[in-house]
Amino acid sequence: MAARNYKYSSQRTGASNSASEKVVQLSKALSWLLRHAVLKEGLQFQSDGYVFVEDVLNHHSFANKYTVEDIHECVAKNEKKRFGLKVDEQTGKEMIRAHQGHSLEEANVEMKQITNPNQFPVVLHGTYMKHWPSISTKGLSKMNRTHIHFAPGMPTQNGVISGMRASAQLYIYIDMEKALKDGLTFFVSSNNVILSPGNEDGYIPPCYFRLVQNRQGQNLPVTAESFQKTTTDS
Repeated sequence: MAARNYKYSSQRTGASNSASEKVVQLSKALSWLLRHAVLKEGLQFQSDGYVFVEDVLNHHSFANKYTVEDIHECVAKNEKKRFGLKVDEQTGKEMIRAHQGHSLEEANVEMKQITNPNQFPVVLHGTYMKHWPSISTKGLSKMNRTHIHFAPGMPTQNGVISGMRASAQLYIYIDMEKALKDGLTFFVSSNNVILSPGNEDGYIPPCYFRLVQNRQGQNLPVTAESFQKTTTDS
C-alpha cells in the first residue's frame, strides 16, 4: 500500500512540475512576443500595447500548445506582474499586454511621470559584475528597449515585485534629485517598475549614480571623471 501511495505521489509531483514548466515557457514566449515581436509577427495591437488574446493563441508559437486558461494562469501566477489583461470595449474580446520592457517605440504603455524625487527615495538598477567596466564609464543604456528599468527598492522588500532580477550582483542607486533637476525623465508603470528613456543618447551617465554596491554591501568606486562631472554640474 505504501509503495502504491509513493508511486501516486510521485506521479502527482511529476504532473505538477510539468504544469509549472509549461507556465514558465508560456511566460517567456509571451514576453518575447508582446515586448519585441508584435510588429514583426504581424499582430494588431493598440497604442497602449494590448493585443487580442485570440491572435496570440493563433500565432504559430502558441497554436495547439496553449489555451486561454493557460494564459490566465500565467498572468495570475507571474510574481513580477509582467502582464495585464483587459476586455476590449468595442469587440468584447479579451486582450493582453506586457506592462514594460518593450523594444517597440509605438507601444505607449500606461505610465505616470515622476516629478518629485521624494516620491521614490530609492531608485536602483540591478545588473551583473561583468557589465560594470562599461557601465562605470558610459553609464546605463536602454540598449534595444525603450526604457532603462529600475526598482523602488530591493526585490525582497514589501511592494517591490519587479524592476530587476533577484540574481543581480550589483546595485546602482540613482540620484533622483540631480537627475530630475538636469532634465532626465522617469516614469512609474502600473506594476511599480520605474522607467527612464535616459538622455538623448539613451544613457543615464555615471554622474547620476548616487551609490554603487555589490551583493555583499561593499561600495564600488565610480570613475574620477564621473565625480568630476557631478562636482562641476552641481
